[in-house]
Amino acid sequence: MKWMIRMLLMVVGMVLLIADTRSQDSQLAVVEADDDQDQDNEVTVESFESEKPSDMNKIFIPTREWQVIKPDHVVLPGLHIRMNLQTGLKEAKLLDDDDGSEYLQSVERLQKSEHKSVTGMTVSDVSNPEEVPINEDDEDSPRSAFMRETIIEALKNIRNDDGLTSEDHKEAAKSQGKFRSYKELKKDFDELNLTVETDFDILSKLMKRYQISDSDDIRTSVLEDLEYLVHQFDNAINFVDMGGLQQIVVTAINSSSSSIKQSALHLLGSAVQSNPKVQIAAVEAGLVQSLIRIVAYDSQDGVARKALFALSCLVRGFPYGQQILVQHGGLEVLRKVFDRRDFRTLPLQLKVVSLLHDLLVEREEAEGERLQQLLRLNIYEQLATGGWCPAVSSLLAAASFDRRDRRYDMGAALRNEMPLRPDHDTVDKVIAAMGSMVNVCRYQFYDALPLLRHLAHTYDDLAYKEQFQDNDDGGQALFRSLADMIQRLVKNIGQRSEL
Repeated sequence: MKWMIRMLLMVVGMVLLIADTRSQDSQLAVVEADDDQDQDNEVTVESFESEKPSDMNKIFIPTREWQVIKPDHVVLPGLHIRMNLQTGLKEAKLLDDDDGSEYLQSVERLQKSEHKSVTGMTVSDVSNPEEVPINEDDEDSPRSAFMRETIIEALKNIRNDDGLTSEDHKEAAKSQGKFRSYKELKKDFDELNLTVETDFDILSKLMKRYQISDSDDIRTSVLEDLEYLVHQFDNAINFVDMGGLQQIVVTAINSSSSSIKQSALHLLGSAVQSNPKVQIAAVEAGLVQSLIRIVAYDSQDGVARKALFALSCLVRGFPYGQQILVQHGGLEVLRKVFDRRDFRTLPLQLKVVSLLHDLLVEREEAEGERLQQLLRLNIYEQLATGGWCPAVSSLLAAASFDRRDRRYDMGAALRNEMPLRPDHDTVDKVIAAMGSMVNVCRYQFYDALPLLRHLAHTYDDLAYKEQFQDNDDGGQALFRSLADMIQRLVKNIGQRSEL
């Protein structure tokens, strides 16, 4: 605090020094001003002080024009004053926005108070127009008040040890009244019975709610909430550690309710996806076999598709899961899906094709121990002997075109032998799968060459037409990519004659 006291004494000393300097100035302090820049350097009379009495009849009466101030003139406060550098004389006039009424009232008040004389004057810059009367003997005088206010203002700006001024502390005190402490907030939450729950707590409550509920709607809603939570890696592991697979999933997929089955299968797929610990737990719980059975025998397409989704999430990137799939005849079951001639099974068949394609690509990209594990599955041998080659290529002819959309009718109308518009997503998936199977199914795919060449030509035309469309929705890139992929497949199949 010593430095604060020293700073306070310095401020008081400076104020007293300024006041003493003003009191000793008995002459009119005038700032010299160039005629062209008198507005910037004009001064205003503020107060008077002289030992010799002045004649009231010689009070200077100003106008809006500059007038010369004679040596015996008495100038009252509130005027513009300048030194004319050309004549060397002092001049004064009314302020720009002053009509002179206040000045005349000051003269009248002096006369009514029977003042016989008027004191001399001091002058200050108009940039600080506050009056500072000189009467330092009276502690209640305006000058004493000015000094007190100056000292108080200086004290306000002195910073404490925490770097804050007194004004800062006042603002902080006001702000503190607007906010409550952590203890106060916690007390309010306790009174409202509000607590912050972790994901683990929520999982536990949802599982208990599922077990005690006997409503299919409530159980379906609980399964959807659980599915949202197990997307998070750690939540899925906690779900398994809490017995979620046996207590929730296994019982739910055996339910008679279709909605509960689908929600449970979606929950399982989300939990096992790219999560090795949960995948191992699911395999050990016998869920691979359960999923194969649902895909093969469930009569509801929605349930079968959800089961295939869960099965795909379980075995992708997981060689041990793929081994269990092959050992339990999973590939044969998936192959039989193509024997169904119902068009409603087309989405399920496409999901099977996508899964097969992913397994083959994973095998081609594997290295080291993972590659050795996948080679022991002999997937290529099962593709060649299990009827997969004609099953996949048949999808190309069965689902490549859709007559409901006539965006590309012009070219197709001239070729009555072909349908109107290809289903691009189906073509993409089937061509990709055929490309990964071509080394095994080259001879079986040979019969599909006419259709493949026609598709390549069609997509060339579509890519050419798309470049003239006003809206660039990525169609040209899609069509060009499909055309190139089909042409590569045609070239690989055509190598049969060279073998």
